Amino acid sequence: MPFPFAGHFDLLRELLTRRAAIVDAIEHRLLNVRDKDLSRCTTRAPFEEIFNSCVFDAPGISPALSRLKGQLAASHIADGFEPVAMGSYSRELDPLELVVRAYRQWDTDRWPGRNARLTYAAALFGVFMLRQLEYLSLRIWDEGHASAPARLQEVQRLLDALNAAIPTPFVRDARWLVQTAQGPLTRYLEPYFRVADHIRAAFRGPDALEFHKAGATLAGGHLRSQLRYRSWEARRAIDDSQVLATTRNSNSMDVALLVHDLVPLLDAYLAAREREDTEARLDLADAILQGLSADPELLVVRLDLLGPATTIEDLFVERRDDGRVCDTGACHVHRELLARYGQLIGDAAQTLSADAEAFDPGRAPYSPLGIAYGFCADLLSNMALGALLQLPRFGLSLEDMFSGRSRLDDKLGQAQAWARLPTRDGERGHFELSPDWAGEMFARLLEALRARASRTPGGNVSDRPRARIYVVPDDVSTDALPEGFLPHGIVAAQEHCLTSDFQWALATGATAFPGKQLAADRNEGRFLGSGEFNGRWFGVSKVLLTACTSRGQDALITHVPPPVIDVLRLTCAELVVVAPGATAPA
Repeated sequence: MPFPFAGHFDLLRELLTRRAAIVDAIEHRLLNVRDKDLSRCTTRAPFEEIFNSCVFDAPGISPALSRLKGQLAASHIADGFEPVAMGSYSRELDPLELVVRAYRQWDTDRWPGRNARLTYAAALFGVFMLRQLEYLSLRIWDEGHASAPARLQEVQRLLDALNAAIPTPFVRDARWLVQTAQGPLTRYLEPYFRVADHIRAAFRGPDALEFHKAGATLAGGHLRSQLRYRSWEARRAIDDSQVLATTRNSNSMDVALLVHDLVPLLDAYLAAREREDTEARLDLADAILQGLSADPELLVVRLDLLGPATTIEDLFVERRDDGRVCDTGACHVHRELLARYGQLIGDAAQTLSADAEAFDPGRAPYSPLGIAYGFCADLLSNMALGALLQLPRFGLSLEDMFSGRSRLDDKLGQAQAWARLPTRDGERGHFELSPDWAGEMFARLLEALRARASRTPGGNVSDRPRARIYVVPDDVSTDALPEGFLPHGIVAAQEHCLTSDFQWALATGATAFPGKQLAADRNEGRFLGSGEFNGRWFGVSKVLLTACTSRGQDALITHVPPPVIDVLRLTCAELVVVAPGATAPA
């Protein structure tokens, strides 16, 4: 979509200039509604209409700028960031959701006076403006990569103006906005890789490193939180194969982009080590270790599985008109980064394991490794809810909570305040800080780094033997396989083959799922290989990597369509052994 960056910059600047009038209107029209129908409303439209009127119809806003209302959000969706709700919640930073929370809190407790309502109205305005700045931060390269650094500085000026007008900043650094803007769940994965390409092309030096630090720490925090919740739900240990398989199966994109962020951070880390810059090295180590803690087994120990685990078939594999499959340009970039990552983590592992001691949660009152919160927007919402409940202010921004090096007592106080935030019926806690969880995260990370540092460089430095996936096509009988082709102790893993044909599933031992679900799973990168043939979906789940391969267990899958075998030969070439008699790849 054509996008007037300068016009939106002027609009947001005008909104900030008229902040007092807008906050007053929000308090009067949305928060001073005790015993009125609006406080009992259950639909979003009235809130949205009033809020937008308070903001965009503020006195002095020119009609030309006011007409830009909604274009930032529309451009965001047009870029492919179409939100997907979890229940009634899309994991977006939403001021209207915070209005409803205020009504429920005040109905339970008591409705406050004007001064308290004004304080909360100011927080709602801050949330709204922050979301607009997130959208704007993803438009900085619309006029080309050469203009992106200057555009970033314009976003930073607006962010500075917002922070000067509120008691505690949500985010201080505009480079972090580019990452927080991508936090909500969305339907498609391609836009995230496009943004990563923009960052690599447009920025160098300290700017680029700060983008990557934000990406690595936020990804690490989200993935650790997800692992914790999965562990709770299953009532299993965090290294249980079922827990790991479930989390990894939904995290292909997150881990792939995490690798993209870790490569430049590790490059800079090793450079700081060479020039003996201890301060820079430890600052980088903080972000790197948080990123690696998301899945040390996959990111440090089992590099042989990292490629297949992070390959997203929908983006990385192309099927040509003649039926042949090949890698896409995005896949080539990813493979190059994976190769570079393998070299860097091997070179850095020993120093990282030594530097990790400076971030030992057992020696500090607060560690980012111990927090669990869900999505980044949840943390920003917690900041606004702090104003609702008049919690103590520590002057800490989002970035501060992901640093393990300073003001740790204040961060502990902030984390404890968020952990006490009230929840609605059936709602999970907003935030948790667990020293025990931090200790578990740190211990498994340190063990993985030491294993990588002490073993011969290579893909797998675990104690488990290398395992393969043996694939038998649907036109080859297992009875016809040559003697000795299948290794001793191989296990049948047919349940990890998924199909939309329920009768065929019963006949072959595969697992049946609706075709619509399988298509969605493919879009999310949950398959090693898949396809729709003759009206029937077939896919090989990535769960197979964790359930069998990572445990050193050879696995057998049968009745695999040849076109899917062609994909498997691309996505996990070093793991797949195809039965003799199979059709050679086209």
